Amino acid sequence: MNDLLPPLNGRLAAIERALAELDAVTGDAHKAPRQEIPFYGPTLLASMTELDQALAQQAEQARYEENPQDSAIHFCLVSAVALLEVSQALLNQSSDPTPQERERQWKTLVAYIKTAGRSAYRAASILTDKSDT
Repeated sequence: MNDLLPPLNGRLAAIERALAELDAVTGDAHKAPRQEIPFYGPTLLASMTELDQALAQQAEQARYEENPQDSAIHFCLVSAVALLEVSQALLNQSSDPTPQERERQWKTLVAYIKTAGRSAYRAASILTDKSDT
């Protein structure tokens, strides 16, 4: 199956081009006059009071309901960037890392993968919530 993939440097260059394109897309989206799309992750919510948590979640939901397509696109792009960063990190791994480097690399990859999964799930939830109404 690896015979079907371009050489390592070709794959890395393609991923870097894709990341640059996504950066351009997300950068252009942020230049347009629109409200920022809020997201309060579990760690941030846990640091808030119960009232602040409720207000933050209401603000999220109101923004998602206001423009579900824009919100879903935002989270899909976040997910795509995170997955490309995983691929880039895997391709850039040193061939003989120290145990500490390996642990740091895996923790970084897990963080990117969690971001990708949570963002994709958030996009699906936004669109599912909209289709249920």
